[in-house]
Amino acid sequence: GFVSFYKGGLKELLQNNKAAKVIAAKVQNGEELTRSELQIRRRTPGDKLRLVPFGFLVVIIPELIPLTIWLFPGVCPSTCVTFGQTVKMGRKQDVVRLKLHAQALQRIAEAGIKPGDLAVASKLEKLDHEIFQFETLADQDVQLIAKYMGVNGGLFANATALKKNLRLELDYLHRDDQLLTKESLVGSLGLTELHRACQERGIPTADYPEQQLRNSLDAWTKVSGAAKGGSTMLPIVWSRLALFNKAIKV
Repeated sequence: GFVSFYKGGLKELLQNNKAAKVIAAKVQNGEELTRSELQIRRRTPGDKLRLVPFGFLVVIIPELIPLTIWLFPGVCPSTCVTFGQTVKMGRKQDVVRLKLHAQALQRIAEAGIKPGDLAVASKLEKLDHEIFQFETLADQDVQLIAKYMGVNGGLFANATALKKNLRLELDYLHRDDQLLTKESLVGSLGLTELHRACQERGIPTADYPEQQLRNSLDAWTKVSGAAKGGSTMLPIVWSRLALFNKAIKV
């Protein structure tokens, strides 16, 4: 059953690779993408890098794939990840984020901000502090937020590289939020896609019911809709850091 699933995933990856070329042409022509196209464009380059080692595992030692993915989750293309594996990876990420949540509370207290002010969407727009601006964001805060959001700066990571990649990540999330809203997808995403969307936004997923995840994602997209772009979404990220397993009130 696993072998059949992984072969289907590899076939889907090859189809996505062909689709990515068409999508690239649409981008070059200035055409708007659907959310599905945006996700293919985002994930396919990384999936292609994983194709050779993962394909070797499927052909030579498929029985070791579940163990390999458990030890090295990054080796598996996104099209070959089961829902159970998505949940397990999310659970590990939630453990890391819980520790970062404690650090964020301390940083917020040092900045003289009340966590309750980060819980209400209408108050987020009015908050004015250096930690909410990319231009004045301290290196320690860049590292904290980047780690929470799963962003890295490459092989030779530094605060400058992290800040650049963090901007790009928030730009992507803002665009993805717009498409989720435009296409009314929050209530209809499949479970795997729902977990991925929540994890990308720092929303905890481990052992939470489906409806709560949809409510949390819906709340995020509504708050994000008021932002003017990725660079103005730092208050939303800080609210997730501060609240972690609580919902933002919209």
